[in-house]
Amino acid sequence: MYNNFLRKICESLFDLNSSISFIETHKTPIFGILCYLLYPKQLRINKDILYIYSIVHNLLLTIFSAFTFGSLVQILINDGLVFKSGYYFQNPKFVKIIYYFYLSKYYEFFDTFLLYLNGKTPIFLQKYHHIGAVIVWHLVFINEVDSIWIATFVNSFVHTIMYFYFLCCILKINQVRYIKKYITTLQLAQLTISGYFGLVYYYPPIETKEKYNIMLLFYSYVVILIVLFLQFYYKTYIFKIPLVKPKIV
Repeated sequence: MYNNFLRKICESLFDLNSSISFIETHKTPIFGILCYLLYPKQLRINKDILYIYSIVHNLLLTIFSAFTFGSLVQILINDGLVFKSGYYFQNPKFVKIIYYFYLSKYYEFFDTFLLYLNGKTPIFLQKYHHIGAVIVWHLVFINEVDSIWIATFVNSFVHTIMYFYFLCCILKINQVRYIKKYITTLQLAQLTISGYFGLVYYYPPIETKEKYNIMLLFYSYVVILIVLFLQFYYKTYIFKIPLVKPKIV
């Protein structure tokens, strides 16, 4: 049974023409989240291999995010900026871009796995972010909620900068470290922008009530994410426990 389950994943993972693709069932995010939660946290690998993979991981996500952003820019130039139910999902290229960006949310689990491999413990914000992302992106993709272009557009832009920053940090390019604070600000901005434009410009009857309800679920996840990012921003950049210097006698 387990082998058949994995076989269905492999057969349908990249099959966009299949009428009933495994990726369109709700088993997909459930299976992915279980793998994420059951990851062996004490696992360790050779440090040299870990270092090389960390570089490759962040480089790939930088390139992929930039490609996604550029592709959406091209689609918007060709098809225009239109707020209409099902408009962009009529474009096969758009469907592929959103599909692969949705799949990338599973691969981003390795952000957390890399922390475990380095002997670190991820904060709740990161785990909530990754688990929630595969759920909401799954729902908006299989239901063809057109407003997902907004979240994908801003998210791919921010991820291009974020993963390039991580890559530079791994390569010891310390000149980029000062932008860490601004990346968090960008994260907050992208969540706010996508939420506003999605909910306002796709308000029924522009979008169907059924799809708008899915959008409400998506942005409920986003609201909690904003709160968590604000807490992170406050603890990291505003409230800092002062170091007590030892007295020199």
